Amino acid sequence: MIISTTNIASTATITATPDSTTQDISVIADGDFSSVYTDAIPFSTDINFAFPVPVNIGYIAIAGSNVATKDSIDIEFDSVPYSTIALASSESNVLMIAVDQIAITELTITINGTGTLSISEIAMGDYYEVTRGEQGGYRKAWTVPNIAARSATNLQNTPININYESRALSITLSEPNNIMSDFGAWYKMINFAARNTFYISEDSDPTHSYAGFNAVPAITAAHAQKGRKLGVSGITFNAFAKSNEGLF
Repeated sequence: MIISTTNIASTATITATPDSTTQDISVIADGDFSSVYTDAIPFSTDINFAFPVPVNIGYIAIAGSNVATKDSIDIEFDSVPYSTIALASSESNVLMIAVDQIAITELTITINGTGTLSISEIAMGDYYEVTRGEQGGYRKAWTVPNIAARSATNLQNTPININYESRALSITLSEPNNIMSDFGAWYKMINFAARNTFYISEDSDPTHSYAGFNAVPAITAAHAQKGRKLGVSGITFNAFAKSNEGLF
């Protein structure tokens, strides 16, 4: 499991080819889902990030989007092909990919497929890795849509007037054996999460990812057996992974 700790997308000059005639592609780097970039894809769309100085990129997240329904994504660093990711899935509105590149000045994401393209955010930067894996009881936010039904019933107790609304999933991540000598890495993660939209990927499948927000880190407690060497840490937050409401 990896969790984003920085987002450097806004430091780049961002261009799209072909570009939308009605929107500025830079809205995908505003730090949240307040803006949605939309365009019609003829065959493919290139989104290019040009950085003024060399940067390290550990992850790329594409969020609040319908990109997972397209055919594939091609990723290039400094004009050198890195990876092609097959998609054609309607399961996720958030994709997070670990890339672990250093000292690059240009990133190009090519989205292959036709139809309407919608993206709220593309983020990239460093990440924190939960070194001992997931903890018992942790809930996988990517397994359910962020929707809930609300309805009335008639005299036969059958549903009528069904409406669907968005809901925020509540997630708690614990690190019960946090190594205190390396606490700085955990602190960097929770400090970023408390101030920004952040991203989590549970495994190598990009669709097993989600966005986190409204994070509240817990005060680290002393470990019952090894209070000086280990700590019991945690963070609670809301999560967004997918929606069946056609938001994106």
